[in-house]
Amino acid sequence: MSQANPFQEIRQLSATALSRKFRAKDLSPLEVTQVLIDELDRLNKSLNMVYLPTPERALQEAKASEQRWMDGTPNGPLDGIATTIKDGLLSINEPSYRGSIANDADEYSWNQDAPVNARLREAGMVSLGKTTMPDFGILASGYSSIHGITRNPWALDKNPGGSSSGAAASVACGLSPMVVGTDIVGSIRLPASFCGLFGLKPSQGRVPYYPPNAPTLVAGPMTRTVTDAALMMNALCAPDPRDFTALAFDDCNYLEDLERAPRQLTLGLLTDIGFGPEVNTDVKHAVEQAAKAFADLGYNIELIDTPFKQGDDRCAELFYKQRCFSEFGQYSERLKKQSPYIYDWTLDAVNTPAPELYKAMNEMRAMREKVMAIFNQVDYLLLPSVAIPAFDAELPAPDINQLFAPWSNTYLFNTTEQPASSINCGYTKDGLPIGLQIVGPRFDDMGVLQLSRLYEKIRPQQQPFPAI
Repeated sequence: MSQANPFQEIRQLSATALSRKFRAKDLSPLEVTQVLIDELDRLNKSLNMVYLPTPERALQEAKASEQRWMDGTPNGPLDGIATTIKDGLLSINEPSYRGSIANDADEYSWNQDAPVNARLREAGMVSLGKTTMPDFGILASGYSSIHGITRNPWALDKNPGGSSSGAAASVACGLSPMVVGTDIVGSIRLPASFCGLFGLKPSQGRVPYYPPNAPTLVAGPMTRTVTDAALMMNALCAPDPRDFTALAFDDCNYLEDLERAPRQLTLGLLTDIGFGPEVNTDVKHAVEQAAKAFADLGYNIELIDTPFKQGDDRCAELFYKQRCFSEFGQYSERLKKQSPYIYDWTLDAVNTPAPELYKAMNEMRAMREKVMAIFNQVDYLLLPSVAIPAFDAELPAPDINQLFAPWSNTYLFNTTEQPASSINCGYTKDGLPIGLQIVGPRFDDMGVLQLSRLYEKIRPQQQPFPAI
């Protein structure tokens, strides 16, 4: 390891590469963790991504991992790999604010891990601390009323996306090669797109989740490489008795078959979902070029006309607004007013009659049917992860009067329970990353990973991740 600047060497290594070095004893988890801890404060001053650093615990975990590698008894390939934990995921003795000052988290006791955090501890991963998220996970940016502004490593005046904002920033800047994000409307795929990462929203129930929050909420990997995501899925999918809604455990090895993407497939190309922000020209071009790359390999590309129009997403906004209001409404009026964007956005929810909400639920069901009808024509669907690139860091959304709009390309696949990934497919003229979203049939997480891995090998040359 370079003595001049060891961090610059470590930050470029994938989890898979680090694991190989641990096995060969070229690096140790303890020395890597110490380097990352030494850099954390400097990086955090620029990015504001970790609200609760845990250096002492990290060193203890790294020391134990180092001993396991020395003894030849690691807990698995993730043993000693550094990660961070998203605010919204419960972790023992660490407060979870869910991004909002309205949530008086210090009033609660924290005596259990969320299933994904329990699996990472069992795998021997090293937690460097807890990362920021926007208020209640509904803002598509790094704006938080309690954590402040989280910034994008690619451009500090831009945001990293939400709600896995600090998590995405920590991977993009090189603090960790892999983290777990959560996704209720697009909170893995949107920040993966904005930060040039790979993110997978698994099928509903594939990764056990607790405590339950919403029928559209999942957890999944955010990494720099598809291989690392497959490696992480092998750990995350292990069963947890607390989640009785989880899919039956199928003991799939996502790494083993990753390179076996099926051919002779029809891929749908949908560049404009029909509602939400106008599609950025650079985004549209990059996604079209990605489809062309698949066509050059022999895949049949079917252009898809959207079955939706502007305004069709109002039913979903009402559903998610009511969900946010239900959680937000349990806190004191004094605290709620310190979270002004959520306060204003949910004001009309209290007066929404039950029949109107029921109508919205039926409209969402009809939208799901239209999405599934697309998959009668194609095997997988290609579309932009987000219609726009990263926007100004200080904003909760490009238009503060349209907080839900940035989720236009992602939330539908939460409601249909389909697996969907975001993988970098290019950059805007200003150098901001662009994400290609690959959506598969329900429960076909392996297929989405395989197609993502194939694209990773044929996509345009990637720009180096930024050094802060």
